[in-house]
Amino acid sequence: MEENIKEEKIDVIMFNMSAYSEWQQGYVNRNSHILHEFLRDPRIRKIVAVDYLPFTFKRALKVWLQDVLHWPRGKKMSGRLFSRLTAVANSEINKTVYKVGGFDNEVSYKLFVYSTVLSWFSESLAMKDLAQALQKLNLKNIVVWSYLPIFGKCLEVVPSRLKVFDAVDNWLNHSAYQKILPRLKKNYAAIGQTADLIFTTSQDMVDFFEHRPDCYYLPNGIRWHHFKDLPKLVGRDIATLPKPVIGYVGIIQQDRIDLDLIAYLAETNPKKSFAFVGPVWPNFKKRVKEKLGQLNNVYWLGRKHYWEVPAYISKFDVAIVPHLVNEFGKHTSLLKVLEYLACGKPVVSTPTAGTGAFKTVIKLADTPVKFNQALLDALESNTERDQERRRHTAAQHTWAKRAQFMLDKVFAKLTNANE
Repeated sequence: MEENIKEEKIDVIMFNMSAYSEWQQGYVNRNSHILHEFLRDPRIRKIVAVDYLPFTFKRALKVWLQDVLHWPRGKKMSGRLFSRLTAVANSEINKTVYKVGGFDNEVSYKLFVYSTVLSWFSESLAMKDLAQALQKLNLKNIVVWSYLPIFGKCLEVVPSRLKVFDAVDNWLNHSAYQKILPRLKKNYAAIGQTADLIFTTSQDMVDFFEHRPDCYYLPNGIRWHHFKDLPKLVGRDIATLPKPVIGYVGIIQQDRIDLDLIAYLAETNPKKSFAFVGPVWPNFKKRVKEKLGQLNNVYWLGRKHYWEVPAYISKFDVAIVPHLVNEFGKHTSLLKVLEYLACGKPVVSTPTAGTGAFKTVIKLADTPVKFNQALLDALESNTERDQERRRHTAAQHTWAKRAQFMLDKVFAKLTNANE
């Protein structure tokens, strides 16, 4: 008798762009939000989270020490020296910013995490080891879901009902992957041919996949309740800064941050504090120091746990996005704009991808002079009505809605294939 997929739950094998342990330690991205929203959806029975597959020795060593040997905590299902499959209990899932309730009695565990360093030796070896580990889980109605264009065989790891790729940025334009461009180009081409569904973070990525059928532009969202009620306590590193505070939250790296713009703003406004919350990439620290090291009103506050982010944004008088307008930025979707808006903060940004959708509630500036004037205007006018409009805008773009859209497309595709 033919199965009715409308009534069947699915199992998801998800190839991640991060390690699950990083999410438990307070790092978040689109991938983590989508996976944890999926965990809350009753249509999904099990999720196998495949940690970021390393392709360099440095990353492989980190994965081995952190993820194969120690994280995440849970029931070890299988594993040898170089890989491990772990069943993760609710209590461990709750160490992320997401809380999950009880699951139904159908499964004892809903989340499984697979970590390996075998991909550094051989992609085929890693896929073979993963396929063997998956046999222990009795997966049904499998959907393979990938965020990882570095490896081309992810979508083919096991027979599946559906293959999905979520294109977060265009890694061809990322400075960290310039040495493997031919490999990425080949894999992106294969993804365009073999994926049944593709989601992208920008309209430019839809163009990149040549407007193929079942390719959907789906920008980033926000975990609304995380930002709705701003905490009153905050670290002293920002609480003691001279006001007004002009703030930024995010990774400080060379593909994104416009150091010349920041230098201009800080030099033009010596009595304002410019606070940057987030890690500075190691290979970017020298340039940051050379360009901004002599400016006494620029403060580098370092990486903060995602739980702390709303508290830090609450101390901003104006939130900024001083990003480069470049090829990399054309394919991105900014989480931070929604986070700023959810906190009710006035936002000034360069016109990077996706910001045009919020032009009624943020200020866009394409030159340093215009950016500075927009910043001054934002400081002058910030009414309660303005703040409420910003919060209302952010509330329309939740991760719950994004995940719902994705799963609706998945089940529609499965239903059509089954008829």
